[in-house]
Amino acid sequence: MPDKSKLKDIHTPIIYILGGKEDIAYENGMDDFRLISHVPACVANFPVGHGGTYRQPHGGEFTVVALNWLNWQLKGDKQAAKMFKGKDCLLSKRQGWTIEKNAKFSKLK
Repeated sequence: MPDKSKLKDIHTPIIYILGGKEDIAYENGMDDFRLISHVPACVANFPVGHGGTYRQPHGGEFTVVALNWLNWQLKGDKQAAKMFKGKDCLLSKRQGWTIEKNAKFSKLK
């Protein structure tokens, strides 16, 4: 594993998609998220454990979130941005999901 100091090398917005507290990667992912303050960052949690829902048809809920993030960040898709932007973003309304955002996140367009 890279040293946590490498987190300072991140230069673009980042999302962590985690499987909730039962996910073996949860503690490390949440620690990373808390340490990132220089770029917009968010963490989305869905309580299904490690591996998420990718084994479900079409990748399940994790794929919905991942594709919206990629469409927003890589293609500038304003509809996809609604999944993450604002206090009442669409992700916060999806059953089972929680989302946390750092202070820089609101600066994203």
